Amino acid sequence: MVSLKFLQSELEALVIPIAIALSITTLAHHYLRGFSVAGNLLMAAHLNLSLAGLAWGVAILANAEVGWLTFLIISTAFVITVVSLSIGLVQSYEQWEVICRKAWHRKQDPEIRPPRTHYPKVSLHVPAYSEPPELVIDTLNTLAKLDYPNFEVLMIDNNTTDPSLWRPVEQHCKKLGERFRFFHLENLPGAKAGALNFALQNTAEDAELISVVDSDYRVNANFLSELVGYFDDPKMGFIQTPQSYRDWNSDSYLKMCNWEYRLVFSTTLISRNERMAALTVGTMGIIRRRVLDEVGGWAEWCLTEDSELCVRIHALGYRSHYLNKVYGQGLIPENFEGYKKQRFRWTFGPIQELRRHYRLLLPKPFAKASALTAMQKVHHAIHGLGAIKSGLEFLLLPLGALAVASMLIHEESIHIPSHIWIALAVSGVSALVLKWHLFRASMGCSIKETIGALMATTSLDYIIRVASLRGLFTENSPWRRTNKFKVLPLGIGTLSAALPELILGTSMLTVASLMLVFASDSSLVHLVAVGWILQSLLFFSAPLLTLLAEKGIKRRSLAEEAEEQLALVSEPHNPIMKTD
Repeated sequence: MVSLKFLQSELEALVIPIAIALSITTLAHHYLRGFSVAGNLLMAAHLNLSLAGLAWGVAILANAEVGWLTFLIISTAFVITVVSLSIGLVQSYEQWEVICRKAWHRKQDPEIRPPRTHYPKVSLHVPAYSEPPELVIDTLNTLAKLDYPNFEVLMIDNNTTDPSLWRPVEQHCKKLGERFRFFHLENLPGAKAGALNFALQNTAEDAELISVVDSDYRVNANFLSELVGYFDDPKMGFIQTPQSYRDWNSDSYLKMCNWEYRLVFSTTLISRNERMAALTVGTMGIIRRRVLDEVGGWAEWCLTEDSELCVRIHALGYRSHYLNKVYGQGLIPENFEGYKKQRFRWTFGPIQELRRHYRLLLPKPFAKASALTAMQKVHHAIHGLGAIKSGLEFLLLPLGALAVASMLIHEESIHIPSHIWIALAVSGVSALVLKWHLFRASMGCSIKETIGALMATTSLDYIIRVASLRGLFTENSPWRRTNKFKVLPLGIGTLSAALPELILGTSMLTVASLMLVFASDSSLVHLVAVGWILQSLLFFSAPLLTLLAEKGIKRRSLAEEAEEQLALVSEPHNPIMKTD
């Protein structure tokens, strides 16, 4: 029979966690206004679980009967986990808000405005470096059809050494008329930002607005006519619309990439826009020219000169708006190597931004003076800290290996209670289900598309972590352009693009299996081993995507060859007459 004393002790043990849980839920209901009841409970439960995990970690450290070396290693890992968990809470909020909030203060769709009498001049800047001329010409043709009476287009060819690539574009600009101006530049530093600064210096004096369009985009005719009205507000600094892509529907690899790309535009940017902390993303946006001049132009030191710009614009107190409507579509990198290069830039750049602007983002007593609100600081800081988080989490892998080695050498063991295993399993499944729901609810993905998007996400895990670590320990990295030319099939050689992931995944899976065999039951070694196995599975998705990309490249190459053969057969036969 259970004694009253035992029941009393059990109830006392539950009082504190129950009180904390109720307090967090009450605070969530108070501060998360506009959220649904389910949304409030989700956010509160996530915070409760995070705090419970930290409490468990503290308890493990306090009661671990291990030597100083093992204690130092697991303490370091715990500190990294605390930092990572704190950053992750804000990242989760940015993504989950779209499924938790029932009332938005800022509209995500363009407003219907009355007919205009004043049409501010817009200068569209199209930078290009060694791009296929037919691709750039296609972009220029769509700009020529813009349904707007007052604009110019500056085509900036930056450091292309082959005249056969830029001469046709130059000639086409002449055909399109005086609205189109072409510049070919050699030995211009600063990559894309350098070309955009040159364009800014050569913009028409009467141009009031600037728009950057990537050279592979097909722009909708209503792009300017629907958006320039926002600049009737003199404090509006920039308007941003989503990056979007075309020609992906019939290819498995491209389809997976497309849905992975779209998640941030369908969740994170909508969340940030609610607190006027949206990002500029390098194409399909409009910026007030006076503001761009005032902040000093584009940052040539940064790999993400686009998102860096919005920090300086917001710091001066200008407004912004993100509209979740597509006005143009570009091309997805055809192979996995290009996909990885692009994501390296997008991870390394935000860390550069944080290094440069961290004083603006500190709490008010310690911060450099600016017009940034508290929530703008949080969102802009998380943009860089989120990239750093990936590198910090990567450090947990070698720390786990060191902890295991130390415990095996010193014959130490840290027992993991069964309820902790259950909690971790539930937490992992819940995270996967929520991610699944985001793709399904925010973008309407089918089950197959959701699985593909999740695989594309995990395939980038390695390169994101590498870029993050590089960003932590180095300030600069060379610009790595994304190839837009048609890619030829490489066969099995295509796996070289995912060779690091393949080697690392295989090695981790092998070592983790040995850990499970030789470690004692329910020990910390088992926990590390399970973590390594899960991480290895993430790495294996990279070679899988590489092979899927190669399959699509081969299929398109064969189709083009068949079309060429058909064209040759269809040509009329004109024999050459011979004369003596």
